[in-house]
Amino acid sequence: MPDGAGKKMKIRTIAIGSIMVLLLGWVVGNLAYRSIVTGDELKAAAADQQLRDVSITANRGTIYDCNMNVLAQSATVWDVVLSPKEFLAAKENLKNEEGDPASAAEKEAYEQTLIDGLSEILEVEPSAIEEHLSHTESMYREVKRKVVKDVKDQVSEFAADNGITGIYLMVNTKRFYPYNDLASSVIGFTNYDNQGVYGIEAKYNEYLSGTPGRQISAKNAMGEKMDNGYEQYYPAQDGYSLVLTLDQVAQHYLEKALDATIAQHAPQEGAAGIVMDLNTGGILAMSSKPGYDLNNPYEITDETLLAMINAAGTEEEKSEATRIAQEKQWKNKTVTDIYEPGSVFKVVTASAALEEGTATLNSTYNCTGSVMVPGWSKPIHCHDHSGHGLQTFTEAVVNSCNPAFIAIGSALGADRFFKYFDAFGLTEKTGIDLPAEAQNSYYTAEQLNAVSLASCSFGQSNTVTPIQMLTAAAAAVNGGKLLTPHIVDKVLDSDGNVVEEIGTEVRRQVISEETSEAICLALEQVVAANGGSNAYVKGYRIGGKSGTAQKLNKEEDVYIFSYFVFAPVDDPQVAALVLVDEATSGAEYANTVVAPTVASLMADLLPYLGIQPQYSEEEAETQDVSVPGGLIGSDPLVAQSKLQVKGLECTIIGDGKTVVSMYPESGTKVAANSTIIIYTDERDMETTTVPNVVGLTPSQANQVLTNAGLNIRITGGAAENSKARVSSQDTEDGVEVPKGTVVTIECLIEGEDGE
Repeated sequence: MPDGAGKKMKIRTIAIGSIMVLLLGWVVGNLAYRSIVTGDELKAAAADQQLRDVSITANRGTIYDCNMNVLAQSATVWDVVLSPKEFLAAKENLKNEEGDPASAAEKEAYEQTLIDGLSEILEVEPSAIEEHLSHTESMYREVKRKVVKDVKDQVSEFAADNGITGIYLMVNTKRFYPYNDLASSVIGFTNYDNQGVYGIEAKYNEYLSGTPGRQISAKNAMGEKMDNGYEQYYPAQDGYSLVLTLDQVAQHYLEKALDATIAQHAPQEGAAGIVMDLNTGGILAMSSKPGYDLNNPYEITDETLLAMINAAGTEEEKSEATRIAQEKQWKNKTVTDIYEPGSVFKVVTASAALEEGTATLNSTYNCTGSVMVPGWSKPIHCHDHSGHGLQTFTEAVVNSCNPAFIAIGSALGADRFFKYFDAFGLTEKTGIDLPAEAQNSYYTAEQLNAVSLASCSFGQSNTVTPIQMLTAAAAAVNGGKLLTPHIVDKVLDSDGNVVEEIGTEVRRQVISEETSEAICLALEQVVAANGGSNAYVKGYRIGGKSGTAQKLNKEEDVYIFSYFVFAPVDDPQVAALVLVDEATSGAEYANTVVAPTVASLMADLLPYLGIQPQYSEEEAETQDVSVPGGLIGSDPLVAQSKLQVKGLECTIIGDGKTVVSMYPESGTKVAANSTIIIYTDERDMETTTVPNVVGLTPSQANQVLTNAGLNIRITGGAAENSKARVSSQDTEDGVEVPKGTVVTIECLIEGEDGE
């Protein structure tokens, strides 16, 4: 072989060898890169192609009230899922009735059947189904979430009847609230992913949520599960359930009282209330009004909020107004709002003074209607500008006298005043197990001068949250113990076993039992003195304190009215705080606005809690009685005798031998000494015209109604007070009604009495 040819062969061999080495290096390098750098990613991609991984939703725990009534519960629902890739493949392989490949028209009809059927059953636009189908390579398109069993069955039947492939029903859960809006601001709700976003649902989300399970199985190229293929099942772990301290009946009574107050006084910023067990700190009821439907939390129901949204101009402004309105209706005012408590705070000042010995029950204070405080150029007025004159400590509490409490605060001094402000828990959050508890603002001992100490002593300048104020006032009357308020009592596992119990937590002893007892007796006089206040309930020893605080950050004069109440005074068991924020009825004092609310609440609540009334002899004589039954068909004189035994008068009309009708009818609640009209023959009932008694004293109203042939029923705790006047009557004046009709009147003390 010539040298030239050999050299060429050598060069070619070297070139081929070099190329082989480079190719081998590339292969080795690529293998190394894929195994070391992207190995996990490729394994995951392979698994994704070969395995179907389905999440199994855990059942969210149930929320119960203290009597195991269900307040929130999850139920099985279904997500309707469409696989466009699977459906379109089935469409391409569609056969007609003869078994031949379907025509283009038949394929289009098949697709249209899917679009029309799903859109009708699920109540979604056909265009939405078409949009899902446009994702031709997708195996999973969520058409509608959380449909109930009836809808799920319709979808299954539709798919079976029409031979539709690619529709799946994935098990999910949906939260239901049996009482709709009851305790809405406390319970909160869940979002579309079953995660709690407000209230207890949010605070205890980790307890309630549980752990989702998984089902992993082999799938074919079409994404379908392979029969007899690989499958691994990891069951879901259901969430824990909660037993609350909340009592559904007590909650109903609180919300009923708040609703009545809102209807009468139309507060611009709503109303709120809390009921607490004084021995444990457990919250029996808590509400912010207006509330919302927990089953439809995004709907705005309050007329004021709707008006705000409708007043917005652009769509962007409406969207922002809607967001603000929703957050406003969802929030729990009792823990998120801060306010100046006004005279309710005098409970704290009075307790501190008695405990420190800077005042006694025998201390006296002279009120001339105003007082000058060093460092302030204007006099600070009492609500009674004419002055209360010389008064004892208890009388100063009953009169809610600002000059007296300025003197009481001054005697305490800045250091001791702040010592008790802190001891009563007012420098820190209460720690209640609800989200978004606000931090209040206050003067420290170093910041208190003569003027700020004066205003703080009677409940202005410092701010609190409602739950702080109730917790502090509760400590003043429960023997001096500051408790941590709580709303969850027990945590249960899915088998009902107790896994955690929230016990009573006493944070500290703030005042002595002796001081607490003295405060209880003084606060009883606030409610019961001078014939009773608007918060008085016959048969019960109730203590309380009202508060009126002007909101200084507003252009016009607006107020927060509040009332703290507890019972029974000789063995305190339950306390409540009610607030009405910016009443628009023209009323200017808590005694007029909120005292009737707490009276209504306690009249319902105390008997329910097993606290029985103890009537005085005078009260027993004026208690309502029921008209006895069994009188129709009896001898008129026998009927008259049975009525007299019940303490009722009787007027017999007619010449018959038996009673044929009567008014009021059997079972009607009437006041003692009411007159029952008995008819002994068939005739029309005699009628009379209802007079107007609003503005009269109770005794005057009684006389006017009696003269008109009507019976009277008096409500309102202040009926025996000389200042009481009829504020309303349930039957409109000028109306013709049967003689004997019961006209119910409400008697209130108008103005600042006890403020």
